[in-house]
Order: sequence, then structure tokens, then C-alpha cells
Amino acid sequence: MAVPPPSALGRSVDRKVGVEIEFGGVGTLETAWIVADRLGGTVEHSSPYAAVIRDTSIGDVSVELDWSWIQKAGDDGGILDQTKELLADLGRDVVPTEIVAPPLEGDRIGELDQLVRALAENGAKGTRAGLLNGFGMHLNPELWETDLNATALRKVLQAYLLMSAGLREAIQVDFTRSLLPFVATFGDDYMRHMLRNDYAPDMDTLIDDYISFNPTRNRELDMLPVFAHIDGRRVRARLHDQKISSRPTFHWRLPNADLESPFWSITREWERWLTVEALALDDRALSDRIDTWARERARPWLERI
Repeated sequence: MAVPPPSALGRSVDRKVGVEIEFGGVGTLETAWIVADRLGGTVEHSSPYAAVIRDTSIGDVSVELDWSWIQKAGDDGGILDQTKELLADLGRDVVPTEIVAPPLEGDRIGELDQLVRALAENGAKGTRAGLLNGFGMHLNPELWETDLNATALRKVLQAYLLMSAGLREAIQVDFTRSLLPFVATFGDDYMRHMLRNDYAPDMDTLIDDYISFNPTRNRELDMLPVFAHIDGRRVRARLHDQKISSRPTFHWRLPNADLESPFWSITREWERWLTVEALALDDRALSDRIDTWARERARPWLERI
């Protein structure tokens, strides 16, 4: 029996990643038939707003009208807190249809890119197609058992904090999405706490520190699912009023869903994520980046602009 490598991090091919895509312009059932036409399978639906396409070439795919998107839009004092009812009334043009694909090996993500092109050809509208289209695409890179330790997760968090601003610039996060709470940035206080070369917490401390500074699911990199998988009792004791799914994955919310662009692809966003893990795996580079960040922060404000 083959012994798996000790870590999933940085493995772009045999490591699996779940994908969630939000878009407008095409209803739930129409989307389901497009999925079946492109990937095969049998459409099952219990309502006009939810369907499952069974036994496609990539497994079971779910499609639904994401009304929870509206419900979440005002969490944490989001600017749309006062206008959720208005957004709900606008219906399909604002409330996204969401496709949730099963976890796929990295080298099969291209099959989803082909599905995205078929959706766009049939009228699907992405993030930039309308002023209020704050739609996104989420990646859920799986973690293996050997990754579920404080050192590995701390390094990825540190790498992400260091690269967050650059990722936002490269992705060109849509203005509307940046106003919504879903992809809120990590605060300076958490960055100062995390970005120290002497920060080496055990798992309990890593989880407690994260929740103390980020008591919400609404972060560009949501660590609560993996933390709940590791210690659900600890997480839910601190965040008992939030619905948190437990799974051994990162939950990266940042990318747009730019279906209207022929140059946008899920594969490219997956490659961006892997650059974060590459930094996390390079101890020398990570330490040097942390030192540089600390020096820059120590310079007087006027010298930094």
C-alpha cells in the first residue's frame, strides 16, 4: 500500500479542492440542465430553487438560489444591513445562483472551467456584470490529517496575511464585494499579533487567538471550518450563535466570479492559492518576509507613503 506524502500543502494535482461559484442571470433549474448537458448526470429537484445533478463526470453537483447570501449580507454591521429586504425583492439579478461542486483533484479543475464557459454562453452573469453583483467564488483546499497541527496552520495563516494585499490587487476584488462583509480583511491588530517570528502557539492558543480577533465567519480566509473540525467544542463555545460547518479544509472566499471575462478561470485562482502555500512551506522565505513586514511597520508613517 502506497504511503501518502506527509502534507497536502502545495500539492496541486492529487490534492482535492472543493469549489463554490456564485452568479446571476440563469435560474436554478436552467443551470442544472446546463450542468447535466456539459457533465452528464441526472437532474433531481425538490423546488424551483434547489437541484442536485447526480452522477456527473465529477460526482454529484448541487445548484441552488442562495437566499442565505441576502441573510448574511448584513452580518457584522455590513453596509447593506438596512437594505436586505430591498435586495431580496430584486431577486435573480442580485441573489446569486450557486453551484457547489464535489472535491476534485487539482488537475481536474479545468472541467469546471469548461462548465463556466457554457454557463456564460447561456447568459450567466458574474461579479462585474452589474453594480450590485457582489458574487464570489470560494475554494476549499483539503487538508490531510498530518496538516491538522498548529505549526502548519500557523504558517499558512502567516503567509496569507503577508500576501493578502497583493492577492487583492492581483484579483482586483470587485468594489461591491469589498463593501460586503463576506471577504473582510484581517485587522491590523491580528496581523501584529500573528506576524512575529517568535509566535509559536499550540493548537488551543492558535484557535483562541483567531477567534478573539476574528469572532466571525466573514473573513477573506475563513479558518473556522478547519478549527471546528479540530476542536468543535472549543469553537462553538466561543461562537455559539454562528452556523459553522466543520470540515478539514481552508475556506478561501476572496476571488471574484468573473464569468463574463474569457480570461477568468478557476484554475488561475487555484494557482494563486498555491502561491500562499508555497510561501508557508519555505521557512526561510516566510521568516524573511515577516522580518521585512515588521521593519516596514516600525518605520515612521510619513516614510512609508
